[in-house]
Amino acid sequence: MPNGGIPVSIVSPTFMREKPLLDAVNVLTEQVMDGDEILLVDQTPAHEPSVEKALRDLESSHKIRWIRKRHPNQAQAMNVGALMARNPILLFLDDDIVPSHDLLRAHREAFQRNTRTVATFGQVLQPWQPAPVSTVRTFELGFNPAYDKPCEIVDLMFANFAILRDVFSEIGGVDENFGGSNYRNDSEVAHRLYARTGKKIAFLPQAGVRHLHADGGNRAFGHKDSWGAIGGSIGDYYFAIRSLRFPNAVGHCVKRLFREPVNRRTLVRPWMIGVIFVREIVAFCVALTRCFHSPDNYLKSLASYSDLSP
Repeated sequence: MPNGGIPVSIVSPTFMREKPLLDAVNVLTEQVMDGDEILLVDQTPAHEPSVEKALRDLESSHKIRWIRKRHPNQAQAMNVGALMARNPILLFLDDDIVPSHDLLRAHREAFQRNTRTVATFGQVLQPWQPAPVSTVRTFELGFNPAYDKPCEIVDLMFANFAILRDVFSEIGGVDENFGGSNYRNDSEVAHRLYARTGKKIAFLPQAGVRHLHADGGNRAFGHKDSWGAIGGSIGDYYFAIRSLRFPNAVGHCVKRLFREPVNRRTLVRPWMIGVIFVREIVAFCVALTRCFHSPDNYLKSLASYSDLSP
């Protein structure tokens, strides 16, 4: 075992991010220990010249492994990163975060401290959250990742998530039926992990990140009240149908169907209510169709990803 403990492979899918990506990578390079690696699965068509040069310099100095992928898909990028990773722990991080100085150490030590731990989720503070919170409504779907106490949960965000590589393979990787804005793909993995292993995720408030919500990433696919965001609607229905018990799934879908079209933005543009309602109907039908064509294992061979640059 390297001097730093169990080696970790940091996997960061990225799309249309510039300075926030570079800032996050630079912080992470200061935290890695002997044997760790940073895999950047980059789906951006072309970076700004200064960012492109900086990434090339990081690659040439062996501080990152820079993997280029032409077609943006977060689930595919995560699976590709996992397939290419060399270490027993996978740490998936967003490309628009400010990592805490204890981030990597806290995830690593959680696995070393308890050999029964199969996955960890670190605290995530959103731009509208100035500080952690001391109470949460639930430890399942809808868990608030700004919580300030260790606990066990059945929900997560891919912004700050670690898992044993063998367990990631055992549960089948990330579901590639999610696309576009990818809403609920992380919750689906959390529920599938619990269903297949019987183990919950260890929440680590000390392994924190500040989420920036920068332009690009999932937000590049359209505003939530537009047709461009239909991927998020499909993902929410698909998650509910696949992961929740039947009564809960029905309630979840019905609530979304009637809640999404009516909000403070559509109330001042009432013609949008009907448009969004139709979008939700279409999204539900697409999600239902995908459920009939969903495999149990989403991990494929690297050769099947034809959009990877050599």
